[in-house]
Amino acid sequence: MALVDDLSAALKEAMKAKDKPKLDAIRQVQTEIAKKKSEKGEEATDELVLAVISSYVKKMTKAVEEYQTLGDRGTEMAEKIQFEIDFLSEWLPEQLSEEEVEKIISEAKSKGEDVKKVLLAKVLEETTTLSEEEVKQVVEKVQEVASETTELLSKIGNAATAKEIRKILEDAGDISEEAITRIVEKNEEMLEEEKSFLRETMAKLYARLQRDRRLNVEEAFCSNIEGLLDHLLIEPTYFETNKYDIDTNVSAMNRNYQLMEPILNEFPDIMLQLEGNADLRGTNDYNKALAERRWRTPSRVLVTLYTVQADIPVTGVSRGEECQLERKQGESEEAWWIRNRRTDYMFRLR
Repeated sequence: MALVDDLSAALKEAMKAKDKPKLDAIRQVQTEIAKKKSEKGEEATDELVLAVISSYVKKMTKAVEEYQTLGDRGTEMAEKIQFEIDFLSEWLPEQLSEEEVEKIISEAKSKGEDVKKVLLAKVLEETTTLSEEEVKQVVEKVQEVASETTELLSKIGNAATAKEIRKILEDAGDISEEAITRIVEKNEEMLEEEKSFLRETMAKLYARLQRDRRLNVEEAFCSNIEGLLDHLLIEPTYFETNKYDIDTNVSAMNRNYQLMEPILNEFPDIMLQLEGNADLRGTNDYNKALAERRWRTPSRVLVTLYTVQADIPVTGVSRGEECQLERKQGESEEAWWIRNRRTDYMFRLR
């Protein structure tokens, strides 16, 4: 029997029993179902009925919380609404318990499966009337949309001009001109704020470098890199264990160059020094060679951008394992290693 017929049968029983609380609850839901049918121009499917009941229960749950804050005055009304919630919840699919969710996650991990996909499929099976094949199609579509959204956000994040952002959004399709204009204007404001911050930071760093040169202050070896202004201008590049490739960082490097290039033109005696680092594992010689590759690999991109295009020299040095960052309190060993597998981008005077 369809859910809409179940409700009708329950209404008749409530009428015979003169059960006013149940009558009120069912009539409220039936009114909402009629509205949704009219709006969507479709039949009262089980999915529509479930959506209406679920929405009504959520709304009433919030109402109960509000009435409970009124003390004795709201107690009677809160109890009446709670009865409606309990009664109507009988038509809703049983929710997964915390233990069931933990079990699903554990089994998915042990099988090497995507936990999010498994959980979504289970929820759809438990809360809808979709067939197994339909559930699979919905999960795949959700994954596809999520992937496309992540890719779009990544492209926008790596864009350095309003023109680039507009092109990305236009190519994405299904976005109105009004929405594109609004997004572009907002991002343009953010880009200007970012450029202003970078210009102020570069000015402070340049003043410090000039002061150190006047005072004959030698460059500190293995200084507290995380506390230096250089990190605010160009974020370090981090690497996997024993790796030195930068495929996933090229877009970010290009964006950073587009933001920094006009600023650096204001400081003609500045140069860029790359410093490769490794974590403590491995021999000293191995780490020295690995750190060497970690600065030379990104330098190929940066030489093209900064030296060839903007006449800003790019040099580098291997720090090996000699410049380990201090391990933070409560930080895992793996997290500490990750912070030390990096290349820093430091600005120096020529």
